Amino acid sequence: MGRGVRPQDPTKVGRPILPRPVFGRENRVYTGVVHYRSEMEYSTVMNRGARIAVGGILVLIGIAALLQYAFGFGSDEEYEHTVPLGDGVREIKIDSASLDLDIRFTESVSGENTVHVKGKAASRIVNRIRSAEVTDGVLHLGFAEPWQWSLNVSLFQAMNGKQTVTVELTEDAMSALESFRVNTGSGSLHASGAAARLIVFTSDSGGIRIDGLRSDAATVHSDSGSIRLERFEGGSLRLRTDSGSIHANEVSALLIASSDSGSVTIDHLTGTGEIRTNSGSIRVAKDDDTGLDVVSDSGSVRITVPASFGGVYDAASDSGSVSHPEPAGASGEVIRVRTDSGSIRIEH
Repeated sequence: MGRGVRPQDPTKVGRPILPRPVFGRENRVYTGVVHYRSEMEYSTVMNRGARIAVGGILVLIGIAALLQYAFGFGSDEEYEHTVPLGDGVREIKIDSASLDLDIRFTESVSGENTVHVKGKAASRIVNRIRSAEVTDGVLHLGFAEPWQWSLNVSLFQAMNGKQTVTVELTEDAMSALESFRVNTGSGSLHASGAAARLIVFTSDSGGIRIDGLRSDAATVHSDSGSIRLERFEGGSLRLRTDSGSIHANEVSALLIASSDSGSVTIDHLTGTGEIRTNSGSIRVAKDDDTGLDVVSDSGSVRITVPASFGGVYDAASDSGSVSHPEPAGASGEVIRVRTDSGSIRIEH
């Protein structure tokens, strides 16, 4: 055997050496071996496709089960339930993820203190509402699963119904109510006639509308949504939106209002106020002779004060016109206004 020549494998003696298949547009050579490999590859691809299809179906089934659990598709029920409060209720707390809330405070005509709830929701939520009771002076109505707050899913909000909550309290029970708190995720919130020493309304993404609020200290905060308030009487009122407008009418209190991105309009304000916007106009109409502190980074400011206002005006704008009446200077009250970019107009 010559140098450099490898010995033949005796098992391959006499076996023809098949040419490699050439795959091209013009010339394709197929052999039995090639056909055998193509069938294997085809079978492998088909098996892989089948596995992917089965996996996709399982994923869809899992998503459907998750949605069924989260939102109660197919298991929503209409309900109506009354929770007795007795005489010792000190605090009422309401939580909702995506359900719209309509809350009404009324004076009890029967002499009983109750919370009446009705609407349409998933069976789990309905069962939770029906089992709610006052514990250590606190009533908690939960319209959401705890994990729904992290998802904060508002896509299915339209599929959920409105929940109506009617709080019926005697005059003594209403004056003794220390705290009333409502927290919503993406559902809208409407409250009327609410009264407590401390009131807190918060929303992650949803509009808040309030009528007839009475409190020593009230806070209304929306991360992304407008705030509309009609009639507030009390000690202090805080209104805040990260992204959304604020409109309040008939406020008798110390007012602190701010919006990162959105206009602020206050009509018929009785009391001092601090109002801030990063980007948005400010409009204030005052009904008394107390002072005011207003700052807008980017937006015009217009303030209307009574002709009887006897204080002074301290107004300045880095980029914008400034106009105000001649100050009387008879009182120590000050209307202070600052804008980085925007006009200032103060008038009677």
